[in-house]
Amino acid sequence: MSTSLLLSAVVVLPILIGTLASRSRGPARTTRIPISQERVVIIGASSGIGSELARIYARRQAHVVVVARRLELLQQLVQELSPTAGSIHAVQGDVTSPEDVRRVTIESLRALQGGIDTLIICAGVISVLPFEELAGIDPAKAADTAETSELDFNHLLPMSSRAALDASIKIMNVNYHAPLNLAGHFLPALARTSAAGNLIVVSSMAGKVGAPTRSIYCASKHAAQGFFESLGMEVERTGVHVGIVSPGTVITDIRQSAVDLPKTESSSSSSTEPRKIAGTKKGAMTAKACAEGIIKGSDLRQHDVIMPWFYRASLALKLVAPGLVRWLAKKKYGYL
Repeated sequence: MSTSLLLSAVVVLPILIGTLASRSRGPARTTRIPISQERVVIIGASSGIGSELARIYARRQAHVVVVARRLELLQQLVQELSPTAGSIHAVQGDVTSPEDVRRVTIESLRALQGGIDTLIICAGVISVLPFEELAGIDPAKAADTAETSELDFNHLLPMSSRAALDASIKIMNVNYHAPLNLAGHFLPALARTSAAGNLIVVSSMAGKVGAPTRSIYCASKHAAQGFFESLGMEVERTGVHVGIVSPGTVITDIRQSAVDLPKTESSSSSSTEPRKIAGTKKGAMTAKACAEGIIKGSDLRQHDVIMPWFYRASLALKLVAPGLVRWLAKKKYGYL
């Protein structure tokens, strides 16, 4: 067998095996929970993927609770979807607040008359700056040979290490600690009140493959990936399914809320970004397409949903040709 054929087999076989392994081994969940009777809570539903999820579930006449910080946007969504949804309720809350998470859980269960079938966690934030820039490390000064006393090494320290730490804490609170806390609060109801409880967390390919300028974002998604993979094994015996969704780039406004951009830049309402952010949106999915994939994965109770499907190739390549994956990531983000 030629080298090229062998390499192709090594890449393609894991994709096929992974695709088959991710499929449900049992009947579709919709045979146990009719779509018009499904009780769904969507965390992070005020815009983007979350609002598209709400629209699809409303068309299915499901009973939906939408949760986010921005109450006005939630109320607009409720008004839009009330004519088609089985029922729809808005619950305002900040999922990084433990007190809010407890209240959101209780109010959601009350709105759904004491039960829940599906929890989808898609609230999240991103980071977009290289770690060196965020921490105030100037590579140009790496070879600085300025004289200094033996007790003064300030010139070798980062200029804004606290900014890097603060951004990391914030992104971990939103992307990791909040989903962990939400899972803990909703798991009892998912296990006790549903014929087939689903806990779906929307992660990212950044939870599987690193990328320059996304260092602390990748760290938060890797943490969430590890937690929910392990949790899924632990709670499977209770009848609760845990699914992890890892999309590639999705067209949303998430970049405008980046934790490491100055506030004047991250909150800009201009249609053009105030500064060039590394990365390309070429081949990006729409929020609607992503939401459709999430719901399909939930219906089939798939453990690992990767979108688009061909991104599985990057995981196979990471095993057999990690240098190529690093090169592709650096090319995408302008680091060649």
